Amino acid sequence: MARKTTIPALLLLVAMATTTAARAEPNASLHARAMEESPDPIRPGSPGGAPFWNEHARQFMFAPAFDFKPVAGATVYRFTLTLTDGAARTFEADVPWAPLTPVWADVPAGRVELKVEGLDRRGGAVVGSAGKKTFHRAAAFNGPYGTPVVAYNESARLALASVLAEPFVRSWRTTGRPDSSSYALYRYASKVIGSLLSGCAMYASQSPRPADADEAIETARRAADFLIGISCPAGTPLEHFPPTYHGAKPTERENDVWTMLMSPAEAGNGYLDLYEVTHDARYRAAAARIADTYRKTQRPDGTWPLKVDNRTGEPIAQIDLIPSVVITFLDRFDDAHQPTRDRAVQWVMENPARTFDWKAQFDDAKLRGPYQNLSKHEACEFASYLFRRGKNDPQKLALAKEILRFAEDQFVTWEKPPDLQTRNEKLRPENWYTPCSLEQYAMFEPISGSSAFMIVAYVRAHEATGGDALYLAKARSLANALTVAQRDHKGRYPTRMIRQDLSYWINSTINTARAMTLLAAAEGGK
Repeated sequence: MARKTTIPALLLLVAMATTTAARAEPNASLHARAMEESPDPIRPGSPGGAPFWNEHARQFMFAPAFDFKPVAGATVYRFTLTLTDGAARTFEADVPWAPLTPVWADVPAGRVELKVEGLDRRGGAVVGSAGKKTFHRAAAFNGPYGTPVVAYNESARLALASVLAEPFVRSWRTTGRPDSSSYALYRYASKVIGSLLSGCAMYASQSPRPADADEAIETARRAADFLIGISCPAGTPLEHFPPTYHGAKPTERENDVWTMLMSPAEAGNGYLDLYEVTHDARYRAAAARIADTYRKTQRPDGTWPLKVDNRTGEPIAQIDLIPSVVITFLDRFDDAHQPTRDRAVQWVMENPARTFDWKAQFDDAKLRGPYQNLSKHEACEFASYLFRRGKNDPQKLALAKEILRFAEDQFVTWEKPPDLQTRNEKLRPENWYTPCSLEQYAMFEPISGSSAFMIVAYVRAHEATGGDALYLAKARSLANALTVAQRDHKGRYPTRMIRQDLSYWINSTINTARAMTLLAAAEGGK
């Protein structure tokens, strides 16, 4: 019989792990590839052509191009990049929006101050400024980084056990309700409770089967039944959709009468995960009802509003849902829901996959306009879908790679983090675990769940490309840092990848455990 993992035993297992994570020897050939790719810009903008998506970007790993305007009387433009140490790199180009490719490989990681000046034809005199920009030049990959403190499968097992040991999780079996007084984040009902269903299912599916697997399943059943019970009633505009918010204090961001339309798919994935381990048809039926409502409410263009009023189904703001998670959810059904999925895929192909407006869609965040607050969650989710479903289509495979490069460019820190100004000393870059991935422009902080999105996308890229070693090395590097953070945080993955965490989102730990399990499977179960 498998041994039950108690909290003392869990902490002992973590304490027994290697006390330091050794730095793996960098792979020169992988670094050479990363440096070779570094000057290649990602979807550079041009007037009247591709849109400039990076106006609010904080960092660049690949050579950027900016929306600088022509200067009257200028015939050539001088680009000057001033580095942290005061040294400069310069080049000239015919247009002010040219990518920084000519000097990019010679720009070290760190703060860069860029200015672009228009010069006249006679003697190169400056006739005006085209623009200025300050940003962080992110370090190119020079890994693999670190070694795992524990094997990836074991890391996932420990993390899931840490979630199930929480009193506010154990209480589901006795109360059948969320212990919101102990864990306030249950107010994000679909996201947090839906992820708990997945976490319990993953935990119970381990081999050998844990001794307390039945307890995990009972926890999931009680949580799923509660979520089904508070879903929108039949006959209402969002019938059978579980709520985004439950018991939330009304603010400009949160209200129990609002639904963000990625949330039902998040809960639906939890129902399907629970169904796969219990074979209880009630949970598949609950997921199917969610899929039916997505079908009935899908707009002719293929997507949905991002945020709506539950009572009317009308949008709260004129912002479209990027339906990446809905696509992943619908893809788990048979042919009945594939037309809905395919229309959603086509919308993404015609919109963010073309414009690169991968705007953040977080239920605790303020809604913002085009390009103001980009994230990589929806981008990675969609790239992962393309890697799985489009790997035999050269155009889709190329697009998936480009989207993944965008996510890495904007949100991954391999080493030498940006010198962010913050009033919270705990969030200072010297307190980060690296490598790591940041969440969104508006919360430019290292998040374990963000690393998870990148790991999944890298593993899918590795599979779709027939085993490209660079993708797997990147996934391992992020995972190795997660195991170090896990050791220091007594078995769980900290939500923020910092020495002293500020809050604990169990969905972040559960999503990270899923990513670690996927990576272990890619390595033959290690």
